Amino acid sequence: MAERLVFPPIVEGLFVRGLTGRVSPLLKEQLRMEGLDLDRPLLPAYPLETWIRCVALTAKALHPDEAEEVAWRLLGERMIDGYRDTMMGRALLGVMKLLGPWRMLWKAQHGFRTSNNYTEVRITERGPNEAEVWLNEPGSLRYFKQGVMLAMGRAAGAPATTVEVSTFDAESATYRVMWNEPGR
Repeated sequence: MAERLVFPPIVEGLFVRGLTGRVSPLLKEQLRMEGLDLDRPLLPAYPLETWIRCVALTAKALHPDEAEEVAWRLLGERMIDGYRDTMMGRALLGVMKLLGPWRMLWKAQHGFRTSNNYTEVRITERGPNEAEVWLNEPGSLRYFKQGVMLAMGRAAGAPATTVEVSTFDAESATYRVMWNEPGR
């Protein structure tokens, strides 16, 4: 298997746009030591392990009183807020509101692939406003992606979206995604 890589749009969405003014000099130095130098242009890609270490450091630094899964979820939500300010994010999130929750989920595979080179997505319809989403996300990234899907649901016009991590193992997670709005 090729090295798993994370691409600049997701890094920019979280660290450059989503966390503007929230990255302390100490955290910035810790990120630099892990391979993410926020004082230089972003690299074409970052190894997944670098991304995981940087998100872990940031979750702990910005949300020290939260459980790990909550801190990671909050960063996932924040990443989408920041991603909205990127050129690619404006285009994708602008269309999501028109698509609605169901079509947003079906487009998620492409959306997740713009952020890395490894994501696989499987979606199973469970009801008119409910789906099961499987992602091959390792470790605590499952909670980051939970936050991403929550924020994407809101962007797709379903403010009452809920996303639960229903099952997981070391390399993947299955989510139960529900919303109140008619989704078709």
